[in-house]
Amino acid sequence: MIPIAADIAVNAVRDHAGSARPNAPVVPDPAPRESRPRTQFAAFLRASAQRRARLADRLDPCSGRVKPVTG
Repeated sequence: MIPIAADIAVNAVRDHAGSARPNAPVVPDPAPRESRPRTQFAAFLRASAQRRARLADRLDPCSGRVKPVTG
């Protein structure tokens, strides 16, 4: 193996292994993005799911509410 490549590989392994140490620096996650289009789209998806659930209840009102027939 080429000595430079071996040195790079050893340093990469040490850096990777060093990240698992208990005293390794902790990098916080970035804050979630709360843009206006994102919140509007999430509200649209929730409303759409609620409409579909209401429509499913109208089409089959007994689904999920009837006990199984035993017998």
